[in-house]
Amino acid sequence: MNKILKVSLIIALTIGVLFSYFLWRFLGKPYYKITLLGTEYIENSDELRYANDQLKDDLYLIKKYKYSKDVMLIGFGGGGSRTDDYYSYGIADRNKNILLKPKYQFLNTKTNSHKELIIYGLPYVEKGNEKMMFYKIVNGQIELIEEKNSW
Repeated sequence: MNKILKVSLIIALTIGVLFSYFLWRFLGKPYYKITLLGTEYIENSDELRYANDQLKDDLYLIKKYKYSKDVMLIGFGGGGSRTDDYYSYGIADRNKNILLKPKYQFLNTKTNSHKELIIYGLPYVEKGNEKMMFYKIVNGQIELIEEKNSW
């Protein structure tokens, strides 16, 4: 009797863990995929192509995995689901020294009216008052500038 109770308790606990995992995903809460964990350094990224064309040293795009979410689609023709993977982006130099920490939803480049190279990105929301950030490259270092100086 005691052995049957232990086996049934283990089976019930396993079913409870699986049910709560699928409920967590169904509600759209973030979870991690082990196969995507880690950081990539992308040499010839489209986001930094304009900057790399103008600079002597190439910049690397840092792509760091944050989490995944399941999205349930509900409609008259039937439903469906998809998984969205979220990454944070940053910038590193040729030696893979981090110039901008990977905390941005996206990064891109442009020039301002003075023909200076501007890098801009939107940080992930943490405090609730995040705004678009603008940077300029000065002597191999990235410097934060105001938005009006990026025009």
